[in-house]
Amino acid sequence: MDKAIIETDRLIIRLLNLSDVEMILALLNEPSFLSNIGDKGVRDLEGAKGYINDGPLAMQDSLGFSMYCCERKCDGKTIGLSGLIKRDGVEYPEVGFAFLQQYCRQGYGIESSTAVIKYAQRNLALTKLQAITNQENLASINLLTRIGFCFKKLIILPNSEDEINLFELAL
Repeated sequence: MDKAIIETDRLIIRLLNLSDVEMILALLNEPSFLSNIGDKGVRDLEGAKGYINDGPLAMQDSLGFSMYCCERKCDGKTIGLSGLIKRDGVEYPEVGFAFLQQYCRQGYGIESSTAVIKYAQRNLALTKLQAITNQENLASINLLTRIGFCFKKLIILPNSEDEINLFELAL
């Protein structure tokens, strides 16, 4: 098992690695991921490997944070992602989360995101975080407001035409 970056009551939150390719492939092709986050064009294990290397691991190397793998303590199953990302068009690092459908609505999003926020404040000395959602993504909007984020405004990301919600949290 890889070293935990964060631990919660039920989760080990750690860097992604190439043993996570099957979970990543499944997650990135979940209908809810495709409609709420977007199509990353990952359709096979080789694509999932590239996604891990070129996305989260590259961001971790350059910025010191990334999306992390959420692994259940009770059985070692990898169930999704939670962490921080930095993208063009958003001023501050964002809290992000996505879980395989069978693990949604079990509190893992709140548990992992709350831990990520504490980590960002204590270990990375961040003073402000943001988050984005599609306007229709009520589950994520509700989760963000439950953990303290406030709606700031509608924005359009570079290379997009869609207006999305921007949330913010002062630490």
